[in-house]
Amino acid sequence: MKAYKNILVIKMSSLGDVLHALPTLYALRQNCPDARIVWAVHEQFAPVLPGRPYIDEVIYVDKKRLKSLSYWKELRRTLHAFHFDVSFDLQGLAKSAIVAFLSGARERYGYWEMREGSFLVSKGLTGPHKYDHVIERYLDTVRVLGGRVDAVEFPLPDICGEKQAWRQRLAADGLTGPYVAIVPGARWNVKEWPLSHWQAFLQRLTASGMAAVLLGSGDDVPKGKALKDHDSSGRVFDYTGRTDLRQLMAAIAESTLYISADTGPLHIANALKKELIALFGPTCPQRTGPYGGNDDAYIHMVLSPTSQATPERPLVDDPDCMAQITPDMLWQVYEGVLKKVKL
Repeated sequence: MKAYKNILVIKMSSLGDVLHALPTLYALRQNCPDARIVWAVHEQFAPVLPGRPYIDEVIYVDKKRLKSLSYWKELRRTLHAFHFDVSFDLQGLAKSAIVAFLSGARERYGYWEMREGSFLVSKGLTGPHKYDHVIERYLDTVRVLGGRVDAVEFPLPDICGEKQAWRQRLAADGLTGPYVAIVPGARWNVKEWPLSHWQAFLQRLTASGMAAVLLGSGDDVPKGKALKDHDSSGRVFDYTGRTDLRQLMAAIAESTLYISADTGPLHIANALKKELIALFGPTCPQRTGPYGGNDDAYIHMVLSPTSQATPERPLVDDPDCMAQITPDMLWQVYEGVLKKVKL
């Protein structure tokens, strides 16, 4: 791989997608240790990005202003000041193509699956993992350019302060022991596990003496409230909509186990190498599920028996698919995981 001096990585959204791109960042830094690496991102997802030595600068891209030519001029001035040798468009969409075009980078690359005309701006690179997990697809951009990829690593920000504050917050709310972190929602309704299933599982979980901490965005608040209201044990603690991204990372990091369907926080748990259980139905885990490379013993899957998703057809709009995962199926996996984790 060339000894690039100024590298632009473009991956602006969403949460899971940004986290999927972190192993490529790690590989770029390993191959170009002296380069200045800049990441273009939507501001709300920036908290999961690491600082130095992996990223030297972060550029916030305002999605709402990308249709404005005056904003293009402003963004062009900002980007050109870095004198980029190369850009890596790991989004592969029209919005990221605009950023790559305005960057002034002499070389512009992306992974092979370039959509919405982005292939007209950046060259899609096809490697040996064309139909594998999206993390490997991104890493192929480094491989094709002659770079070495020795490991799948997720460089993350330091959250030691957030973890300490989180434990203090839990103690103030009456929780001092182990807990299972649960995110009951998902970005798309079709990927959600039914609330009635969560209620049945939580009833069994709390009856066993384990506490549950509910997490998620503001959109998950109604689900969190419904699950909390259904609880009679006092062991369900609802923090949906009450954490920022760094606090969410801390809450997951401090848990004994993480459980959710296919949603952004699942990939935080994966990046943290937290023991996790992932519920999958209409989406394909081989393409976008939690991925640990050769070190994946912490990843446990519960797949819907009616799932039809494949790497070639990664999303199947089946509203009943997730309901086919029963609380008993999850409980069986949970019991198996509990035997290996240290409380």
